Amino acid sequence: MDDAIPRHAKDVVQKLISDIFSTTLTSWYGLSDARIVDTLLPTVPTLTVQEHLLDRVFLTDTGEILHLEFQSTPEVDLRRFLTYAVALINTHNRPVRTVVVYLYPTALAQSRLERRSVQYHVENVMIADKSGPTIWQHLATLEPQDWRDSDILDLTFYPFMDDVLSRSDRALRAATLATILPKPMQQRVGALILGLTSSFLDEKVLKSMKEVLKMNDLVRELEEEAIQHGWNIGLQKGLEQGLQQGLQQGLQQGLQQGLEEGHRNGVWTSLEILIGSRFGDIPAALKTTMADLTEAQLLKLIPQILLVESLDNLKKIVEQNLQ
Repeated sequence: MDDAIPRHAKDVVQKLISDIFSTTLTSWYGLSDARIVDTLLPTVPTLTVQEHLLDRVFLTDTGEILHLEFQSTPEVDLRRFLTYAVALINTHNRPVRTVVVYLYPTALAQSRLERRSVQYHVENVMIADKSGPTIWQHLATLEPQDWRDSDILDLTFYPFMDDVLSRSDRALRAATLATILPKPMQQRVGALILGLTSSFLDEKVLKSMKEVLKMNDLVRELEEEAIQHGWNIGLQKGLEQGLQQGLQQGLQQGLQQGLEEGHRNGVWTSLEILIGSRFGDIPAALKTTMADLTEAQLLKLIPQILLVESLDNLKKIVEQNLQ
């Protein structure tokens, strides 16, 4: 069995964490004044009439949009996030709060962009600012039945917190503690930890973690779960839009349009998550070409993406489908 971990597992895992623990994550990040009430479709049209897939977008109980971006490296130029914020305002006409979550410590992360009339700021959350020894002391005393979502988040991100132990030691330590959790939570948390930490683990530690967790392909299963989540969001939002249109244009016609749009949104979002997990950001030219594909052609791409070796080869396959 091929148990290789996708190159962009950290991105996939962090997005999935925000889906699984959406009601707890805001307070865990220190955003105590934000309570999530809904998930919004993470695709927005930009000013260049292209679609971009944001990391995660939520609606809060105050009516604001909470936009989460996950970074492993410093974002020294906030213009990209400003573009997303403007697109979200144009799409939803609501206040936008952008929060950038950093796995690794950095002093280079920017929080403000000032261009005369344009004043823009984001909130940076540094996982490395959390005290690893304090968190570990609490987690080590918990009985299996006493674990809460916030404790699971603490364990998942523990390898990236401030601690004298090496990251590899912290990762193996966290994976070992995860084995006391009830199944299937034990396997899910173990896969989350493995997906986040695999990029800096040497082969020996990685093998030890897999043996401890008794897993081979769980990270890939999490990736598939994230893809399915993208499908579900697209379908749900398309149906909601169809129902709204139905009130204005006739219920049956609106529902049919909603189903069609929902299915296509689901396929499109799933494809973007899948391509992103394998190759990173999708080039704008490739997105433009893919936008011309039918829903059936997009569905046909899913198994091909799992096998293709590069973005160039994927581009050739997309162009062949258009012929």
